[in-house]
Amino acid sequence: MKELRKAIVAGAGIGGLTAAIALQRAGWQVKVVEAAPTLRASGTGLSVMANAMAALHSIDAHVPVEQAGQVIRQFFFKKHNGEPITSMPIHEIGEQLGYPSLNIQRPLLLRALAQQLTPDTLTTGLRCVGYAHCPEGVQVSFEDGSTHQADLLIGADGLNSVIRQQMLGETPTRPSGYIAWLAVTPLSHPLLTEGYVAHYWGRGKRFGLCDVGDGQAYWWGTCNHGNAAEAALRISKQEVLDTYAGWSAEVLAAIEATPENAILKMHARDRAPVEQFCDGQVVLLGDAAHPMLPSLGQGAAQAIEDAVVLVDHLGQTPDLRSALAHYQARRHPRVNGIVNAARFMSGIEQAESRFACWLREWYFRLTPQSSLRKKNIDILSFKPNA
Repeated sequence: MKELRKAIVAGAGIGGLTAAIALQRAGWQVKVVEAAPTLRASGTGLSVMANAMAALHSIDAHVPVEQAGQVIRQFFFKKHNGEPITSMPIHEIGEQLGYPSLNIQRPLLLRALAQQLTPDTLTTGLRCVGYAHCPEGVQVSFEDGSTHQADLLIGADGLNSVIRQQMLGETPTRPSGYIAWLAVTPLSHPLLTEGYVAHYWGRGKRFGLCDVGDGQAYWWGTCNHGNAAEAALRISKQEVLDTYAGWSAEVLAAIEATPENAILKMHARDRAPVEQFCDGQVVLLGDAAHPMLPSLGQGAAQAIEDAVVLVDHLGQTPDLRSALAHYQARRHPRVNGIVNAARFMSGIEQAESRFACWLREWYFRLTPQSSLRKKNIDILSFKPNA
């Protein structure tokens, strides 16, 4: 009997878990190693857009995710006071493509993915610290002094990836120039109907309000700051309320409903695109390969796409190094294009000058729905074998 090929996945985030599911269903022996003591049991929310759902569907991993999330049915851009600017045809695009876009609580998404792994796949509380190439493939070292050999190492260990640092050296993060607050909270409000999403725009500030189902709302806010990295170290609910004083009633209601200890504050960052995602039989995916700003809601989606495309190439090309090279060549244009597009859109959304904000508002007011659909459909389309 032919011995199963072995893979170690460093990181049990969205991309790492998706890769592990796809590998197991392709006949690999998989070990997922997570530095944190447990999978995240609390936290904020995120979008799993139609392209990610298409990717999950291709490996038959979509049903638990759909059951845990809330389909986006309405998507609005509004002024800070709640006055409508335009709507985005996200639901209609999903119907056209055959896959919905969802909002979901991050812990529920991780659980929906992890439950699809075979027992004993996941080890928590064990940090990967490096790798070495060897004749059998790759030797992976861990913080407790242990080592394991595998045919393949997948670096899915996030923004501060140890695997990336060894592969590419120091590649500094790029500041966004703004801080972000994020939270999930129980919320009842007349505007928060089923599948509601709205982005509110002010001068140098944004706020997002999303229904994630079961009476829960996911909200996020951003605010330009001269020293965002330092500002992110301090947090108070009153600071958030002061930032959005005078904004629409539903924005303030969401903040008021949130316990202070449920609010996460962070400094949004990305990295400049790189050409290299692999080294021998070691490969990067998700934020380890291409961290991006959140303006397009594509961080999770691109990690999921990475995982599915990677395993597809591993199945098509028996030679591992050739398969990884094909994966790199295919993913590089798409993900790096989205990194750049997210940074560009972030600049538009965080505009502070009165004229720039007026121009932004009227551009979106005057853009036809057909044009908005066309601009979004390329990003929201995914075919695993294309």
